[in-house]
Amino acid sequence: MVMPYLPSELVEEILSWVPATSLVKLLSTCKQWNALLKDQRFTEKQLRRAPKQPQILMLKEYRFFPTRVDVNVVPPSIELKDALSLKDPHSNKPSKQVRIAEVYHCDGLLLCITRDSGLVVWNPCLGETRWIQHKNGYKVSCRFALGYESNRFDIRSYKILMFFRGKPDEFEIYEFTTNTWRVVNAPSGFIRAKYHGVCLRGNAYWLHVDDNADYHFLRFDFTRERFTSFCLPQSPSRRYMALSVVREKQLSVLSYKKSGHDVVEMWEVEMWVTNEIDTKAEEEEELSWRKSFAVGKNRIRVNGIDCYTSLLIDEEKKVALCCNLSGLCSSNLNVVYTMGEDDDEYYTEIPYIEKQWLLCHGEDERAWRPFFFSYVPSLVQIQPKYISN
Repeated sequence: MVMPYLPSELVEEILSWVPATSLVKLLSTCKQWNALLKDQRFTEKQLRRAPKQPQILMLKEYRFFPTRVDVNVVPPSIELKDALSLKDPHSNKPSKQVRIAEVYHCDGLLLCITRDSGLVVWNPCLGETRWIQHKNGYKVSCRFALGYESNRFDIRSYKILMFFRGKPDEFEIYEFTTNTWRVVNAPSGFIRAKYHGVCLRGNAYWLHVDDNADYHFLRFDFTRERFTSFCLPQSPSRRYMALSVVREKQLSVLSYKKSGHDVVEMWEVEMWVTNEIDTKAEEEEELSWRKSFAVGKNRIRVNGIDCYTSLLIDEEKKVALCCNLSGLCSSNLNVVYTMGEDDDEYYTEIPYIEKQWLLCHGEDERAWRPFFFSYVPSLVQIQPKYISN
């Protein structure tokens, strides 16, 4: 049977609607398709058009574990699969895996900070990596963010923001296209980012605390290369933890407030969601918040060293998935919570670690923190190096 001839424009049009996990299997089909699938113009089109096939990954014990979460059963079920493999090219042992302490993600790219403060960008779908060097190395106190700048043709240029407290405070940006770091203007007042930042439509977001111990919502715009501060939901005496992205359009935040007695501390927990965020607006837009749902009012018990390190919510089901950290090298239970509006049905506590010593780290090392995130595979390439740094 002879395959009918299709014009290249039609082939491109058809393939641009196919998910990345299916397209990656076609890279070895022929040279023509291989070149098309690696063309940045096609990649941009496919990112906008193709159905998303998100996967949940969990950072645990310095590795990424694909995770299956089923919120259609009561209580929800969580299953961790075998860890993804990222071999360490700097090791004499061929099978040694990179030990990842932190991760930031954008468009299918994972910015991984290793236990010894190395920096590697990884696209698991394509199996590509790039190790990023800095002339002064990276301090344990360095914080990072991954995002992109869009030009008027909607072509994305990926960047990394690095910042840390110094004299003066230092902020630098790494550009993938040139493989160089450059210093950028520091904002007024050091950014004390709390918990883990997220990326939405190319920009980075964090919770941060000012000198008056007040919580704020912070954004770094990778196109304009500037910080903007926003208000969090008006909720007196509440604290905020754990940001997440909702349907790649909105942001959500977990808030909590102590409501119990001194002997048993009970916590009221709420999930808040922003309006849809438009990064292409010519003027800075204000964020508005609405309470999506409240959970765990009679269940959640925490102490002074507990924190929620990550959050995923299903607004339709009114269910939240949260990761809890109970302190380093302690005997306290570290669990994944599932919580919903129907407290009795949806509440579960699932331990994610049995050996507490796995949380320990040295003074010059980064400790891993449990972190859930929704990862969408993509064909975005880690651009080749052009300039040696």
